[in-house]
Amino acid sequence: RELNPALQVTAVAENIGPANAESLVSQVDLVVSAAPLFQERLMMNQYAVAQGKALVDCAMYELEAQITVVRPGSPCLACLYPQVPPDWKRQFPVFGAVAGMIGAMGAMEAIKVIAGLGRPLTDQLLMFDLRNGGLRRMKTARRADCPVCGKAIGA
Repeated sequence: RELNPALQVTAVAENIGPANAESLVSQVDLVVSAAPLFQERLMMNQYAVAQGKALVDCAMYELEAQITVVRPGSPCLACLYPQVPPDWKRQFPVFGAVAGMIGAMGAMEAIKVIAGLGRPLTDQLLMFDLRNGGLRRMKTARRADCPVCGKAIGA
């Protein structure tokens, strides 16, 4: 608050789900997702797109991590994942260093979006293979048949 007296942080002590997702997303300017289940991630994506809000989506699995930024008009998470990956379950193991790395990247992407700094990871998916030290950047594209954002293509 010393640096930004207008900043408001509200802690919510509940998991996101069908009963509260729309309301929770409506209360924020930017959605940052690090949810462990794809259903939760896709739910936040759906409401962020519907409400015209940016979403920073951070994900990790074992020694892999990925991050993307969804903004109005960009490919959404449902464009990238039309089906929930069957192996992505809450009980997967994650090293703290993986979570810390992708968490820091997500925080930086959120700062870039809010402050208008640099070039956020919109229209791209950045993937980290921390087991072997690999890094890949993949260009993303909106799908015309995407049930979340596809109907808005060309509109």
